[in-house]
Amino acid sequence: MTLSIQPVTEQAPVALAAERVVCSTRFLTLYDDDVLFSDGKPGRHHRLIQSGGRPGVAVLPYCRGRIALVRVWRYPIAAWEWGIPRGSAHSDSAAMSAAGELTEELGEEPETLQPLGIVYPDSGLLAGAVHLFAARYAEPVSVPLDTREVAAVRWEPVRDLLAAIAAGEITDGFTLAVTCQALVRGLITFSPPRVR
Repeated sequence: MTLSIQPVTEQAPVALAAERVVCSTRFLTLYDDDVLFSDGKPGRHHRLIQSGGRPGVAVLPYCRGRIALVRVWRYPIAAWEWGIPRGSAHSDSAAMSAAGELTEELGEEPETLQPLGIVYPDSGLLAGAVHLFAARYAEPVSVPLDTREVAAVRWEPVRDLLAAIAAGEITDGFTLAVTCQALVRGLITFSPPRVR
């Protein structure tokens, strides 16, 4: 079965009537917009723009069959989480932002950085795209510069990462998305994981 996604050319069912900023910080801007629906009726829509609209990044670092994961406390969900390095824009260049995140979270820039496309983490609320990358390292690096954010680094064999995903132990959406992109592009190979 082949999935065919056709572009939609019809008129958007919701149009911006007036933009209203509710809150703005250096990290995000929250809007509560007045909109018009296709039937002419007014309404409201919320949207959140991160980093002034510059793209966020999520990076899958790999080295000799292993993937780097970082352990980070995620304040919004009040939990520790293992996932790939990711973050907000450091600049207008997604590649420069990705290299900056890797330096902060692992301790060094990679040998190579390959773009893997974009993902919209929550297109019902978040307006920003996140650029996905794969980063190849010659040697595993585990000396994070930002120790307030990253509590630990581990380099997992691909099969163990896939087993953790299958077991529901990895729940970070960016880790799931970039792992999928790396698998379908053949950057990492799939062997059936042992479900834990």
